Amino acid sequence: MTETIKPQIGGLEPKYGFIINPYLDYRASSCPFCGRKTGQRKLPLLVNVNKLDFVILNYTCRYCKDCDVLIAHKHEIEHLLTVLFQQRDPELIGSDYLVFGTMDKETWREGSKHETTKTIKEIVSHLSDFTTYYKELRMTQQGWYLKGKRPPIRKPPASQEWVKSER
Repeated sequence: MTETIKPQIGGLEPKYGFIINPYLDYRASSCPFCGRKTGQRKLPLLVNVNKLDFVILNYTCRYCKDCDVLIAHKHEIEHLLTVLFQQRDPELIGSDYLVFGTMDKETWREGSKHETTKTIKEIVSHLSDFTTYYKELRMTQQGWYLKGKRPPIRKPPASQEWVKSER
């Protein structure tokens, strides 16, 4: 059997699995994988917006220590991005984005204190990729179903803030 090698972007050892929760009414107080209670982890996340702009958000994720997975709430991340880009570049609001990984906290603190801009090469050297990047979380519809019949997948709500403005 051949081993596939996953390309690593960050300069630090990969950490954590990562999944985005698009549902407003599910707060991930229990892990979607193992069902155990989750805690919290506040980490600087590197987010790439529109393949051009990189942003570091200090964000509190839900964290399952047994599965080593971070769960981020999509609407919270999009709210933070909307607030940031209303000041920075309103044209980018509603663009595609990708959470790349976690930053080293010391480097993030240093950057936020001195308000210096670092090159992407410097940022990437202090980045930890995710060990596993899951697609968005999906939940099934609630209710009673016949034995042997699988419940349908619940459609996630549309974004409220992170949408392109029509001008």
